[in-house]
Amino acid sequence: MEAHNARELDRKKQKAYGRYDSGLVDVAPVREHMLALGEFGIGYKRVAMLAGVGITPARNIIWGRQDPGPRHGEMLKRVKRETAEKILAVQPVFENLAPGQKVPATGTHRRLQALVVGGWSQAKLATRMGLGNAELTTLLRRDQVMVSTHLAARDLFEELWNQEPPHESWPDKVAYSRSKNFAKARRWLPALAWDDIDTDVEPPVPDEIDSIDETAVVLAMQGEPVRLTPLERRECVLRLHRERWSDGRIAETIGCASKTVERIREELGLGAFEQSELRARGAA
Repeated sequence: MEAHNARELDRKKQKAYGRYDSGLVDVAPVREHMLALGEFGIGYKRVAMLAGVGITPARNIIWGRQDPGPRHGEMLKRVKRETAEKILAVQPVFENLAPGQKVPATGTHRRLQALVVGGWSQAKLATRMGLGNAELTTLLRRDQVMVSTHLAARDLFEELWNQEPPHESWPDKVAYSRSKNFAKARRWLPALAWDDIDTDVEPPVPDEIDSIDETAVVLAMQGEPVRLTPLERRECVLRLHRERWSDGRIAETIGCASKTVERIREELGLGAFEQSELRARGAA
């Protein structure tokens, strides 16, 4: 009681002098920061763990008071300064995502492709990442990868992007040459083609837009990740439509949206083949 009375007396004095500090701050910036982290993929439980605060305080900032009673659901107006500072220190970076979480594979693909452009064979890259050759090939066709895979590809890229692989011996010289030709046929881009390799919009294909590269068309029709010009994409749709492929199957094979295939097909005056119709014909 004496300690309580002493604190109250001190609080009243500080208020009277205009120096009172409650230790609480406005919760709005903290809530906005947590919502932004959530959009990036870092949920409130992960934020609490990274910030070193309790799950309940972090949850209450987002959802309001969760304890039973008349104030249940009431949104907080203030939060402890220490809690706010710890949460605001958590940044939306890949390192703060859970290792098993899925992220877009765009950055991973571009990094590995850039290394192949530089002469690094996929076999050597797979070995350095602790993967088999088939696993790396599958990885380059996935839309999403685990955070741990993304970070491994990023670290490998940072190590090798400005280094050529050894190619003095005959086997290494063959692997070097084949890797460069492999990347060239697929129009993969070097490391310096990107400002931000994770978020940059895909640059235009450097080849002439009024010509068709038969190699690129064939590779795309085989499901290989190839950067196509508008004319080449149009040619792929035309040829695969002749095989009575559905829009969805064509889009998945050549790596574009179904709407794009539909638009091209309509421009060419071609009818649609529904997947259900194709299955029925196959069964018959």
